[in-house]
Amino acid sequence: MEDEETSLMPHNHSAWYARRRVPLLLLAGACALLIIVMAGPPRSRGKAEGSLPGEPNHASVHGGPAGKAAAAGGCECSKVRVDFYGESLCPDCQHMVRDVLAPMFSNGIADLIDLRYHAFGNVRNNSDGSWSYQHGDNEGKYNRYILCAQHFHSKQTEWFPYVRCLADNMHSLDHKADECATGQSWDAAQISGCANGDKGKQLERQAAEATWALRPRHTFVPWMVVNGVAIGSDYDKLFLYICTASSANPKPDACYDLPERMRHQG
Repeated sequence: MEDEETSLMPHNHSAWYARRRVPLLLLAGACALLIIVMAGPPRSRGKAEGSLPGEPNHASVHGGPAGKAAAAGGCECSKVRVDFYGESLCPDCQHMVRDVLAPMFSNGIADLIDLRYHAFGNVRNNSDGSWSYQHGDNEGKYNRYILCAQHFHSKQTEWFPYVRCLADNMHSLDHKADECATGQSWDAAQISGCANGDKGKQLERQAAEATWALRPRHTFVPWMVVNGVAIGSDYDKLFLYICTASSANPKPDACYDLPERMRHQG
């Protein structure tokens, strides 16, 4: 695969899910869960009990000022860090927002995580310094809307409903994006002004640096990273990785439920 800085990569396809088999899924999931739990340096003797066993070095995982700033955050260090690398107009990222992440905000699992959405994705860096977005220029515009929303409303309980609204109206954002902001009692002009101005470009550059700093490099979107470990194509069961990595006790009941689509497979 070519470097993502110079080529466009595909997003994933939901039809792929139907071809997977549960035993293989569980085996792959178990291996990845073990990696997440064991990743990172061992605890120091002075570290408080209940801390995560593998807090990532965010500066090295994400790179650039955005990664360093995330690492400096102290109040959420006991939560499972979840980084979502995606695109505003990607159908599979829409699926991630609506069908994977949104339920976590109603079943308690979102309380276990520190979620960041790096809206950039599969962008080609052209020789003249311009960028080509996978789904056209509007994707870059609404990527910046997502980034600006997180800038002005940093709590995930505030910005995620807005991102969910954008996902629900993905094909009519020119008419609906401002409504999504006013629906949250936000100043819509603040978000659009940021997205179309210098601040939006700055935030986009930070998202680009974070995306390009990924190791291993992302090969599609949505690309999910849990405590510094990429979970690849198993993103549909993100909750399993979160619940296993979390030191919370007790955990939400949803941590012990199978996804609806798995309950009838055999």
